[in-house]
Amino acid sequence: MSPSVAQVAGVTASLIRIPIATPHWGEQSGQAFTVRAVVQINATSAAIRQLLLNVSAYPEWNNFVPRVSFPKASTSNSPQPNGSLGEGLLFTEHVDMFGKGKPSGLVRMRLLMTTLEETEHESGKAYKVIWLGKGYPEWALRSERVHAIYPNGDGTCTYDVWETFSGPLALLVRLFVGGALVKRFRQWNQELKEYVERKSEDTGP
Repeated sequence: MSPSVAQVAGVTASLIRIPIATPHWGEQSGQAFTVRAVVQINATSAAIRQLLLNVSAYPEWNNFVPRVSFPKASTSNSPQPNGSLGEGLLFTEHVDMFGKGKPSGLVRMRLLMTTLEETEHESGKAYKVIWLGKGYPEWALRSERVHAIYPNGDGTCTYDVWETFSGPLALLVRLFVGGALVKRFRQWNQELKEYVERKSEDTGP
């Protein structure tokens, strides 16, 4: 298997040199690339959407992003009462890029939640959660992450997350942390899957 592709516990993660178009930035070229991870989860698509938005619960399951913080609250930028993400909200991920598990090693990533989309799928409701990177000038580095959640019609769902990077700095991102991103995306999917399925087992039918 290629070093740019990793598969563990049913999660397939890869670095794609022909980038996937995203809703905001569309088709990208040059040094653009995409990191993607896909997993099937024994849960409803609505449950996965809720878990993604509930950033206050990230410390319980998410070792890639163990903490999310918000700028000083204002009427135009306040999280939901339960600490969840909403459209138009600026937030900061505290990212453990190299999996060291040390708070002192976390990197801050400033993001903007842009889209919460619900559509009818042949097997039920499907969802998209989308956010944009806001840590660099757009002329230098653009990033957009898309979380797509589709019901499979048998009580499970498919969670497909990808992030496309473009701009002059995208080459440096790929060279220096491309491999780490593949591992961390795989970790994100694996930990999300394990957490939600364990919670389902604990609560029972």
